Amino acid sequence: MVAAMNILERTKRFALSTVRPYRVLGRALIAFNSLLFIIFLALVALRVWLDHPKCEEHQVRVGTELMRLVKASCSSERWYWSFGESIVDNLAAGVVVAMVSSFLLWLISPKAHFEEDIAAIQPWNIHELLETPIADTKNYWFRGRSGRFMRSDVMPALDAAGRRDSVLRTLHMLLPDPTDTVMLADYAHYRGSLRDAKGTWTAARIQNEILATILAAARLNNANHFFDVKLHLKSDFALFRLDMSDDRLIMTREDPKWPGIVCSSRSKFYASYHEEFRNEARRAKSLDLSLAVVPTPLEPANVDGLLIALSLLITLTNEDRAAIVEGVERPERPYG
Repeated sequence: MVAAMNILERTKRFALSTVRPYRVLGRALIAFNSLLFIIFLALVALRVWLDHPKCEEHQVRVGTELMRLVKASCSSERWYWSFGESIVDNLAAGVVVAMVSSFLLWLISPKAHFEEDIAAIQPWNIHELLETPIADTKNYWFRGRSGRFMRSDVMPALDAAGRRDSVLRTLHMLLPDPTDTVMLADYAHYRGSLRDAKGTWTAARIQNEILATILAAARLNNANHFFDVKLHLKSDFALFRLDMSDDRLIMTREDPKWPGIVCSSRSKFYASYHEEFRNEARRAKSLDLSLAVVPTPLEPANVDGLLIALSLLITLTNEDRAAIVEGVERPERPYG
């Protein structure tokens, strides 16, 4: 009884997991067995057709009755029908064995492996997988570089979801410290060296992107009771970007042609990176965004005062201020 309940529970978890868009292995197993079942039905139909009498028949009248006469020796004359039936029988048996074997393989697979559910995702699927959980997640953790996707998609979606449901949404962000110009120069050199790098990447451009993300976060954070942004600045940059929702973790590289990695929130992989994020945030410098009341619309003349309120002592040019305002008011979507 207990064994039967365990099988039912695992079947239920497996069925629920396969509806998620990144459950590649689960969906492949279901598709494989469905295909085998269709092939099996086709073979059964073919076997029934082959089993139908193919002997020559004719009718003769005996008295007042019509009698159907079948040529008795046709089976030995048409040997290829028996050969075809044998092939179909063997194929059907092989299909059944394959279906049973795949089920048993899933059944005896370790539970931990079943629940890890880590998969590679192709570059053209990354944007969809990033956007799917935003509307429903209560918490979002981001570790990245400039935060353009945060400004264009994540923050507006979380802000709207908080207003819609009157339930708190919390965004945790780890960004490079915009006051560390040496580190920003290193990142600009790295970013400009990648293939398909769009435009010229300089320390000033990266600094402006980060400052735009900070001011955009401060504006939404102070305008919505149901949207809270916890922003941390660190003195280095990570090659891998992390996007974590309540549902999944997605890890990507800067190069748009690189695949990403996705895993379920139930996995140890997710839990480990969640702990890593907490450790990095603990060592980083936290900003109190409530100190910066960002007006709407933001003007270049407001930028310096807002940065001073956040204890970000940075010397900006007029071009820098204009670029920051542009990034706040009209954020560029990195995924088109």
